[in-house]
Amino acid sequence: MKKISLLLLLLLLPLCIRAQDRLKSGPVFDGSVIPKDRMIETYVKGGSIKDYGLTLFRSVRFEADDAEFQKITSLVLADVSAAFNKETEIEKGRLRCALMSFSPAKKNGEFLCFQSRTEADGSCSVILVYMQGNTTLAELKKIFSKTSSK
Repeated sequence: MKKISLLLLLLLLPLCIRAQDRLKSGPVFDGSVIPKDRMIETYVKGGSIKDYGLTLFRSVRFEADDAEFQKITSLVLADVSAAFNKETEIEKGRLRCALMSFSPAKKNGEFLCFQSRTEADGSCSVILVYMQGNTTLAELKKIFSKTSSK
């Protein structure tokens, strides 16, 4: 059974990645901006995220130097400009947070979330999350605020 699940995941992965190809920040997920060996990647599809209205959750987390951070934020800001619904937070001239959806419809929505934290030593940690599902940005924000306050 595990072999079938793994095979199915490998077959479906290219379809999910193709959806991210439309995003300007897509190269971050495929390792073109930050090498894959420096990223922690989470990929979830299926029943475990159904309660959140999601069908796909993919995140990458990594440390970035200033040049990498500037490249990533320029890609994310390009996605922000193409988004249907968006919220951004800029702190001290740097993109701190961005939440966006790419469709007005609740069904089969696509979402991108960006969060960064700059430390006193200048290092920067980044989390970039791509999601698909039958939900809205407002509903995702409620879910995230509930889980982060626990």
